[in-house]
Amino acid sequence: MEKVERHPPESPRMTWSLRVARVRGIDIRVHATFLLVVTYFVIAGYRHGPIGAAFGGALVVLIFASVTLHELGHSLVAQALGVPVREIVLLPIGGVARLGREPRTPLHELLIAVAGPAVNVLLAVGLAALGVSVFGPAWLTELELLEAMEGQPSASGLVANLLVSNVLLGVFNMLPALPMDGGRVFRATLAMFTTRERATNVAATVGQVLAASMGIFALLKGNFVLALIGGFVFLAAGQERYAVNSRVVLQHLRAGEVVNPNAVVLEPSHLLGDVLDWVLQTGQSHFAVIAGGRLLGVASRDGVLAAVRRTGLGAPVTQALEPVPVVPAQLTLEELRAALVETGASAVAVEDADGFAGLVTADDLARVASVATALERMGIRRELPPPRA
Repeated sequence: MEKVERHPPESPRMTWSLRVARVRGIDIRVHATFLLVVTYFVIAGYRHGPIGAAFGGALVVLIFASVTLHELGHSLVAQALGVPVREIVLLPIGGVARLGREPRTPLHELLIAVAGPAVNVLLAVGLAALGVSVFGPAWLTELELLEAMEGQPSASGLVANLLVSNVLLGVFNMLPALPMDGGRVFRATLAMFTTRERATNVAATVGQVLAASMGIFALLKGNFVLALIGGFVFLAAGQERYAVNSRVVLQHLRAGEVVNPNAVVLEPSHLLGDVLDWVLQTGQSHFAVIAGGRLLGVASRDGVLAAVRRTGLGAPVTQALEPVPVVPAQLTLEELRAALVETGASAVAVEDADGFAGLVTADDLARVASVATALERMGIRRELPPPRA
């Protein structure tokens, strides 16, 4: 299973993942839990002895190499269309390509979504041609393929398993269910004729109906893995709907409206231990550090904890300073969210006519979006105030 993630920076880089390659500036990382999948295939293959165990390990690695190429298909097309790609992470459930922002047009989203399954189609065609040229034309018949896949470990079985895996990857990902590639193609097509919000709502509803149907069918057949995938797709489709609807709501609020005027502001002389005290007392996660009316940077809760591990509680807060983007108070929260995603920052500094006004974090955006979306459902919408003179 595969998906393309377009999450804001409140979803931090996945921990327990190791970078194994870098392509066109894109980190390719493997999550530690991937070892569980390799172990399962090795154990399952051991029924054929040590050779079978090696065959199982090689097969799962090559299948995930296909998943990686699928993700690179998405990522390289996205880069060509001006969409930054942050990283690709391989998980037991498949691959995740994390884009820096949403595609600018429905056509761009369609091209990015189609690119992944197109890679699997090309790989399947290449593997079919390889199998026919090496093992003969009869190898491509259904009976021969099944025999090669289920028989003793062999080169023929390896190619056959990879061929079928790529066909399944391509077909499964083109199901018209968000967040699958087919669901994104469906949404992009709808968005050419209506708003992205309405297109997402329709595509998410279709995706949830398909996912629920798949889950019920799987449970009736006793296939709990397929039922789990159906449940995942159902929840993910709902998240897509919420994300797009909340972004529409965020267009009606400005950065200056949501900064906390009572937030604790630090000076360079404050100590790391002081910051942790305020974290515990206030729940504040980011602190602006000001000197002479000028913003020096921001100390985040995670950054302070990392600095404490290096230097101890008595070090000055300047040991944990992080630079942050600076945005005007009149910027809409949707534009601010996009700035967070593109820069990978966890907070932005807001400036008004009087100078530094406060910080807005990814957590603040999630909180505001939750409240504003609830109001929207009640028919209450906050309109943008008139720009300041």
